[in-house]
Amino acid sequence: MKESIILPNFACSIVCAKWALDLEYSQFRQIIWGLGGMLFGPFIMLLLYIRFIYLAKSEGSSSGNII
Repeated sequence: MKESIILPNFACSIVCAKWALDLEYSQFRQIIWGLGGMLFGPFIMLLLYIRFIYLAKSEGSSSGNII
């Protein structure tokens, strides 16, 4: 049972830290987002994805070309 929760949240933490890097956050904030991804998984990924959408909107790029 634990493996079904730990493994996806571990994957979420890696993706969250990568997305924080793409959003040009400091290394400390990348660690915080990574730990948040480990604890709360998809919810933190949703928050970062929304930040990507707003970043793309402010830069005037289309949704297919976020970064």
